[in-house]
Formats: sequence, C-alpha cells, structure tokens
Amino acid sequence: MGKIVKVTAFLLFAALVLGACGNLGKNADKPNREDATLVHENEKEGGSLDTGNAYGFNKFDLDIDVDGKDTVEASYEMDRNLEAEYKNKLAGLDLKEDEAMVKLDEMFIDIMFTKDTSQEEAIEKLMTWFGLDTYTEFDLEVHFDDGTLLDFEDKK
Repeated sequence: MGKIVKVTAFLLFAALVLGACGNLGKNADKPNREDATLVHENEKEGGSLDTGNAYGFNKFDLDIDVDGKDTVEASYEMDRNLEAEYKNKLAGLDLKEDEAMVKLDEMFIDIMFTKDTSQEEAIEKLMTWFGLDTYTEFDLEVHFDDGTLLDFEDKK
C-alpha cells in the first residue's frame, strides 16, 4: 500500500506542476503580461546623449531676426509627444514634425549644446551653422533634462 500512496502522490504532484505551467484557459493565445522594458531614470523625459535616447535636453527654442525680420525659427519639445518646427526664410524652409526633426537633428549633433555652453559660444555656433553674419535679435532657450536652463537673449 505504501507504493500506491507514493505513486498516487507523485502523479498528483506531477499533475499540479504541469497544470500550473500550462496555459489552457480561454485566453491561452493572449500574453499574460507585457514584456518588461528596462527604462533608465534619465530616459523618462527626453533622455540624454549618454543613453542614446535624445540630445540631453527636452526643449529647444531659437529665434533669430535679421534686419528686424524673423529669419530663423527652430523649436523642439519632447514631453509625452515630439513637437518640432524649423523655419529658415533664407533657405525657404518651413518644416514641421518629422521633416523638421531631420534638420534639427543635423543641427543638434553638429553643435552639441551642453548646460555649460556660454552665450558667446552658442551664438557663434548657431550663426555659423545658419551661415549668418549678423542679427538684430537673437533668442535661445534650452531646457536640459537635469533641470538646467540656458536662456540667451541679445539685441543689436
């Protein structure tokens, strides 16, 4: 009788183990949970160059006036959704969203702003990038992921 109890216990144990591992319910084709995603703390809003998710800032706003007229306007904001705009009247460009991001990406990668960028350096890099020699008004605002704000305004 001892062997029958052991065999019965083993079969019961095996049935419980196999039953717990199976997915034979009416929702068997549906995943039980979403795949886990590893998210770094600084990737939650905008990311950083270190994580390869963004540019180190989540908001960029640039306005350059030449001879008192809007010449260049560029804006980028990464909150829950991406918003991008790029206007360059000298080049005849008025781009939005994905098309704007192509130009903005080129500029961001080439210029590489950091929270330690000085006003003179930012103006020089952007004026060179846009091929401008002079301006009447220059306004740049960059919000970095760590909360640092660059806010440069200059009028001539």
